[in-house]
Amino acid sequence: MVDATLVLPDDRLLAFEGCLTFREYCELQEERNRLLWMRYAETRLEPSLQLKLNAYEEPLNILAVVTDEDPDTVAVLPIIARMVDASPRLQLRVLPESCDLTPLVALLPGVDALNAVEEWVLPQFLVFDEEWELQAQWGPRPSQAERNLSEWLNRYPEYETLADDETPVAQRRYAALTTALTYEMRVWYNSSLATACQQEFCDMLLAIVQSEESDEEQFV
Repeated sequence: MVDATLVLPDDRLLAFEGCLTFREYCELQEERNRLLWMRYAETRLEPSLQLKLNAYEEPLNILAVVTDEDPDTVAVLPIIARMVDASPRLQLRVLPESCDLTPLVALLPGVDALNAVEEWVLPQFLVFDEEWELQAQWGPRPSQAERNLSEWLNRYPEYETLADDETPVAQRRYAALTTALTYEMRVWYNSSLATACQQEFCDMLLAIVQSEESDEEQFV
């Protein structure tokens, strides 16, 4: 029997399919499982976007690199999963940063993927075409959400410093604030941010098609 760890770096399809489906990821999240599926169920696709997604012709493979505890993961990942499920040409896999990142190394040859993950603000969504060329990267949230987050951080300026404080008191406070932010984000995305997220991500997908069409016209 061939050792999968020896095959993985040379086979991008295997690397991608070795990552978690959205359902598999949710099942591993324990108490966050309910929140993730709640956000998925609450996501209503705009009719015009749903039509575009259903008619999208380019096969694309989307890898979500996520941090389990981050409120953005709970807020944004289910929206992208819902959009992917509306298109027969899109596939989504999830790779938590806490897991083995070998699939990411295989999918991004020539890139120091491990250091890249440390520098990214997660979640990040990497979009590959059928030839496994990276076509786009999007994340961690729609630009319209930045104002909401900035206002929240201004109310709780200690939040970001608590993340690096390993003392029990600081970690309890950080966990409480993370929970509060997670539920507040749910309110944001149930108002206008879900639509903004859908539109921004869909615009990115359409830009990929337009870019490929432009490239083809140059060779006609």
